Amino acid sequence: AMAKSQQLSDHSAPGEEDEPSRQHDPWREDPNFVHSAFAHAQLLFQGVQFAASTHCLVMIAFTVLAILLCSKSGLDISFDTSMGIVSVGTTFPLVFSVSAGFERREAALNAMARFKGGVYATYIAMKLWERDAVDGQKGEWADQLDQLFHKLLDDIEWYLRNPLSSEESGNVVYDGFQRLTVHNRDFGPVAGHKLGSGGMGRMSSNIRDLVDEFEQMRSIRDSTSPIGLRLFCFALINVLPIVLAPYWLHFCDTDNSVASDNNRYGCQSAYFVAVAFVTIIVTLYRVQCELEDPFDGKGDDDVRWEEWRAQLDQLSSYGSDGPEKRDSMLLHHLNSAVS
Repeated sequence: AMAKSQQLSDHSAPGEEDEPSRQHDPWREDPNFVHSAFAHAQLLFQGVQFAASTHCLVMIAFTVLAILLCSKSGLDISFDTSMGIVSVGTTFPLVFSVSAGFERREAALNAMARFKGGVYATYIAMKLWERDAVDGQKGEWADQLDQLFHKLLDDIEWYLRNPLSSEESGNVVYDGFQRLTVHNRDFGPVAGHKLGSGGMGRMSSNIRDLVDEFEQMRSIRDSTSPIGLRLFCFALINVLPIVLAPYWLHFCDTDNSVASDNNRYGCQSAYFVAVAFVTIIVTLYRVQCELEDPFDGKGDDDVRWEEWRAQLDQLSSYGSDGPEKRDSMLLHHLNSAVS
């Protein structure tokens, strides 16, 4: 009974509002609610900004002008057809193109991940297999390999990120693989392996895997999605919304918000359906274009070269004393930035 009376006393009398301190206020009770709401609002703004591209706005303007031209104040043309034919026949090739671009991106990321793993496996094997010190410096062969990898990665990034790069820039990458092979051959006696032995075979296999993964990335970079499909989609999104202007006007026949005598310039339904249609197909086309080349680094879904190179540029900082080395490297960078 006491508990019941306490619960009743915690609330105001019927017809009265609770005190401000007792009202449910998610902004005060959960600080993360504010961050979550802000993140959702920011995401919504980015989505609208992505959809409202220059291409989309231009196509909306041309479609609206076409509707005005075909309205009762102009040519007075309208027809009806199946919305399924219009929607499916338009969105299917665009969705297929987006799917093909996404598969290219995933193949590129997988090849880059395997290449990254092969680089580290080759480096750590050479660092651990060196038996004798060279000039009193243990790990000198691994340090030389690190420099070769730096040059090779710079050449690969230059070739993949520049769509207009010449054939010679691709040949430079092969030169880098040749230097890796020579370095691996010269390292054999230091590691106590003879040419053709199991250890040398594993090292050669690592380099072969690196070449295979580069060829995978190069095939993605040098090829494109089906050219016929891309041309068809481009023509579709730039012609069909305008050609369908009489079809958009047929929605005025069933629009009860406007009297038939007052829709000389079209109606709300016609403009709404047309604008929504243009926004959808142009946005899908933009997604497909940004997925077309995953290496150029211009789109939000492209390869993030800085993150991919972050670990590969500090191979010497990994190991049992890795934390101390990385702290020292961070301190050095901070001091350099301050100075």
